[in-house]
Amino acid sequence: MKIAILDHIDTRNIDRVLADNIIYRPDILRKGARSFLRFLSDNSIDAIATSHIIPEDYLSQWHASSGEAKYIVYYGEPGSFRGARANSEFATIKFREADDIFSALKSLEKQFFANVGTAQQLRPRKLSNREHVTFIGAGVVNLISAHFATRAGMAVRFIDAGPDPREGANWTRYGCSAGGASARMFTLSEMDNYNCRQVHDDMNWQFSRSVAELGWNVCDVNSLSKDERVWIDDFERIPSWLADSYNQDIFKFTRESKSLWEQWMEEDPDLFADSVITRDILRVYSDYDQFQSSLGRQDRIGATIRSVTVDEIATEQPILSTAARRGLVAGGVYVHGFTVNVHRFISNLIHQLESRGTNFEWLRKMTSIERSADGSIEGVILDNGDFVQGNVVISPGAYADGALRGTMAHKQIAGVLGAWLTLPDPGIGLRNSLKLARKGHIVEDANVTVALDENGNRVVIIGSGYGFTGFNPSNIDQGLLEHIYSGITDTAKQFFSESYQQILDDGSLRDSLKYCVRPWTPTGLGIFETFHAANDDQLIVVGGHNTGGFAQAPATGMAVIASIRGRLHDMHRDYRPDRFWAFARS
Repeated sequence: MKIAILDHIDTRNIDRVLADNIIYRPDILRKGARSFLRFLSDNSIDAIATSHIIPEDYLSQWHASSGEAKYIVYYGEPGSFRGARANSEFATIKFREADDIFSALKSLEKQFFANVGTAQQLRPRKLSNREHVTFIGAGVVNLISAHFATRAGMAVRFIDAGPDPREGANWTRYGCSAGGASARMFTLSEMDNYNCRQVHDDMNWQFSRSVAELGWNVCDVNSLSKDERVWIDDFERIPSWLADSYNQDIFKFTRESKSLWEQWMEEDPDLFADSVITRDILRVYSDYDQFQSSLGRQDRIGATIRSVTVDEIATEQPILSTAARRGLVAGGVYVHGFTVNVHRFISNLIHQLESRGTNFEWLRKMTSIERSADGSIEGVILDNGDFVQGNVVISPGAYADGALRGTMAHKQIAGVLGAWLTLPDPGIGLRNSLKLARKGHIVEDANVTVALDENGNRVVIIGSGYGFTGFNPSNIDQGLLEHIYSGITDTAKQFFSESYQQILDDGSLRDSLKYCVRPWTPTGLGIFETFHAANDDQLIVVGGHNTGGFAQAPATGMAVIASIRGRLHDMHRDYRPDRFWAFARS
């Protein structure tokens, strides 16, 4: 969508407003109809944002120039433009009002996709308790979606490329969910958008620098392919106002998931108790200004339980008392949320699904989506030659490779590594799981999870770090990985000094270090792509949830069920894989 802004923008906001598909011409309305219409035509303008009413004869000629949809958002004093919108003669021009230029631009982006529609035009389908669904990828998102699908009466089958996670194979053989360490967290701000929402000199630069330079690249930047550079370029091009809009949509699905999680916990308390659930998250900050800013944000999203002083943190979380005395803690806030030991949760959930008749096929990899001569989808091919038809839900994690070729999701999901370190906590020094923010540190944000190890001993799991691996999850420079390991080790040393000393003394530090590769998109939005397959079945691609797949999985499950049953869900539209580039490059 090509957008023209026809007003002078305050110098404090102009840098936030402008983007590749926005043309700034505050002079053009004063130059008469001829110049104005030539400008619209020469620049293929699709939409206008302005606080000035455009003369009716200008609109008439713009309307007559093309049959394609056009958009105008008037912003400013509410109700001031009612008369300008009243003329229904211009059927191709869609009018809206907004409070300011930022809400005007967000409105235009929403209108663009409302007009385009979802990636798949859903057909109403007869409700049935005998629907069959094959889930490809037994990561936590698909497992949770399958839980809701079986509860809705669907018959479910699983195919996964890895070994059964209950067998306890080496952690490197598993994907993101069953690999790494056993920790997942839900908060209302989980699965943040990671694009900058404020303009500054090096905004959105993270993936263009290595972790040694405090960036987020853990592979050799010179080895990146053209497609990987396009992914990074898309990340860097997203303007702050659009990142803010994406963030609001992401949080919408997290809020939807919250009520679904709460209902599930109430219905099946044993599942969560056996998975070591810990409720209420303490967000801890090393920087006072960041702490104060975060308080406002948590209030705005309805996450705050109570803020706490440094002394209160030291008393309530004894494991942090030394760090608090040393001045490493500036303040904290308890927020709504919970953590689980995800490996226990996955094992328990697989057992539950099997008890409902679900079959799991391990060590079977999807290789491609099969299409007929006319391009319609026939099914999915596995590495042993098996052909899978019917309703199929593909959640590839970061390991899709070429299997998604021919979909919009192909080349949209890249890998971003995160590291793990496990510390002993025999004295129950940590009573709540944490989010620990160290502003300016190599591992700025850490999740710290209360857990039990395989022997039932109380431990603390630290997860942190961002390391871009591109489209090859194994493309990891060992030296750069060591930078992330050193950062997470420093967090353990500074904030959990006594537990850190224990693993130094017993020699277990090195064995405790692990990583997993998370599926990311350049927009921070998840992926939800749907196709009509043979026999009116659905093929659905989900994933790319950055750091929030677990948190948002219940909402993803609802979107999957809706798609299979021919109903609409907001995720079908908001998580379209082409949402950014179709809007920005059209």
